[in-house]
Amino acid sequence: MPDASLNIGNARTLRWTDPGVLAFHRQRLGGLDFFREMARGGIPAVPVYSVLDMRLTDVERGYCRFECDPGPHMVNPVGGIHGGVYAILADSAAGIAAQSWIEEGFVTRTVRLNVDFLRPLTAESGTVVCEGRTAKVGRTVLLSDATIVDGRGRDVGRAQGTFMVVPAGGSGKPAAAPPAAAEREFLVEWGDTDTIRRASAGRTGFEVMSMIADGRLPAAPIAQTLGFRLDSVGDGAAAFLCDPAERQYNPLGIVHGGVPATLIDSAAGCAVHTKLPAGYSFSTVSLTCEFFRAIALDTGPVRCEGRVVKHGRQVSVADADVVDRDGRVLVRGTATCLAHPLR
Repeated sequence: MPDASLNIGNARTLRWTDPGVLAFHRQRLGGLDFFREMARGGIPAVPVYSVLDMRLTDVERGYCRFECDPGPHMVNPVGGIHGGVYAILADSAAGIAAQSWIEEGFVTRTVRLNVDFLRPLTAESGTVVCEGRTAKVGRTVLLSDATIVDGRGRDVGRAQGTFMVVPAGGSGKPAAAPPAAAEREFLVEWGDTDTIRRASAGRTGFEVMSMIADGRLPAAPIAQTLGFRLDSVGDGAAAFLCDPAERQYNPLGIVHGGVPATLIDSAAGCAVHTKLPAGYSFSTVSLTCEFFRAIALDTGPVRCEGRVVKHGRQVSVADADVVDRDGRVLVRGTATCLAHPLR
């Protein structure tokens, strides 16, 4: 199975399999059979699963289980595992639990995802387990819950997802045989996040964010891994750019919903960070995203703009929109953030 392998220094080679293989099998199998076969290793892992060291280990009707090994390529600017990783795990587990009820010819799309962050993860947190379970199964809408537990068995995150049943899509007669399982790889490199922590000790949040935006401080490793970048900051505002890429793909051949959720968590969180005094950082305590349009390679570059709605000494709230090059809103979200002295 493709996976992410660590190289020397602050670099990692990300590896995955051509997602065209997944599309071939998804056209022929219902959700339960498709993901069971993936868990057994008969179907290649989804690109974003491979990139983030996620392993689908068990699927039953209404249930899904992932394991994930947090690594340095998933880290946010201050050294913790980025909230977007929680969102990708939760959306995956809750979504597959929902898809386990769906027959051939149909799939589910995420409509809404809410993630509550209970405890921070680090690259040394051990193997993380994320389980998804369906809470309500309807003809067109399914609700699922997800729990995330760290290597010591402690709850670190909880999530709820709403999923809509839609036709699988595609046109013409399906191919008689799957395409060759071509292997892909991409090298990511990142700077030392310790420099960001040291800079934060003596500079305001706005100064630190400005230094990342203009390249005087390194971007977060997770930004290199998933392919997005901080474009600009203002007082209570931050904007990120992202080019859709194959390594971001989900089983349906579109960008995984956890990727725009990662952008929203980043833009909203950095907008809050611009309001913080020197020596302070923040943690996201809750993230809610609503999904309006799918993102794929032909969507072109997307932009995520975050802005503070309410700023307090400890708790702040920020909104963010992911828009395409024509200005259409693809995903919208809100993050609640808690300020704290830099650890």
